[in-house]
Amino acid sequence: MEVRISRDVLLNGVQRVQGIVEPKGAMPILSHLHLSAEKDAISIRATDLEVGTLGHYAANVIATGAVTLNARKIFDIVRELPNEEIHLKKEDNNWVTVKCGKSKFRLPGLPPDDFPPLLEYSEKPLLEFDGKILREMVRKTFFAISPDETRQALNGLLLESEGDSVNLVGTDGHRLAMISRPTKSNVAKGESLSFLLPKKALSELLKLMEDEDATFGFSAQDNHLAFICDKQVIVSRKIDGKFPNYRQVIPKENNLKVKASKDDLTCALKRVALLADEKSKMVRFEIRKGNLTMISDNTDLGTAVEEMPIEYEGEDVLVGLNARYVLDFLNVVEGDSVTLNLKDQNHSCLFTVADDDQYKTIVMPMRL
Repeated sequence: MEVRISRDVLLNGVQRVQGIVEPKGAMPILSHLHLSAEKDAISIRATDLEVGTLGHYAANVIATGAVTLNARKIFDIVRELPNEEIHLKKEDNNWVTVKCGKSKFRLPGLPPDDFPPLLEYSEKPLLEFDGKILREMVRKTFFAISPDETRQALNGLLLESEGDSVNLVGTDGHRLAMISRPTKSNVAKGESLSFLLPKKALSELLKLMEDEDATFGFSAQDNHLAFICDKQVIVSRKIDGKFPNYRQVIPKENNLKVKASKDDLTCALKRVALLADEKSKMVRFEIRKGNLTMISDNTDLGTAVEEMPIEYEGEDVLVGLNARYVLDFLNVVEGDSVTLNLKDQNHSCLFTVADDDQYKTIVMPMRL
């Protein structure tokens, strides 16, 4: 194998696989990427056996073939090279020479035939997403995924299709985020879809969504799910398990509505959270007519109090909320204001934004 390729193109390709490779796994080859050359392009592939990615990049192919290289090391090298053409050449015993300008590196590879194949996937999309919409959907729900790996069904997002719209839902048992957006469906009329998308695949998907004008196809085959965009593919095993019935926890009688400036609430809550308990992150929200007081009280660290004006005409209400959960929501929403929809201190708090009734976040209250 021998190729010449733009430094920026190669850097883009090797950078995209860094989140998938296993730097210290039981199989050393999983810390490598697979690079193959044919016709006028190279293909870069990586996998951890659960999630895989494949990308095609334009190159001047002098001789076809394949190599494997340590993904982290080739990324570090290419990142530091000058912005000139890179010359890659395979030598005996899977060694690879990398030349660029006056720089030359000689790197050991592993047999490319030993590299695991990419998980099989269907190229026929069930759903087609506008890149801008898909990015928004993932970004506004991703934070609610549970970090607890023992609760497998909560380690990803639920994707549901209903007619011409798609729901994306995440929960960790203490909070929930859900969003609905229109999409193009290639599913038979009246048929619905439901899949659990793994967190790692979603992380890699976010990296692909730099071009908001791109279209992403979503497909499913047997136990495998894939997102396809032009010459890039992310394929993953789907999560087995039953996602909770999230519709049951969406409050319907939260009639106390507190409207606040998003920026003012974010800044004030960040300051109060500095002295919140390290584990619980609890902040006390004291809500009165026209005024919100936020308090964190920590025996070891001290007390913080913030007051801010709000639009509220109801009775006084007191509720304890995890500051990090509220900030996660505030950090992904647009617009000037947000609304806290409350019933009392014992029921969940529903966060919404104006002009978008298709996005909501629910945060469970904490015992005061």
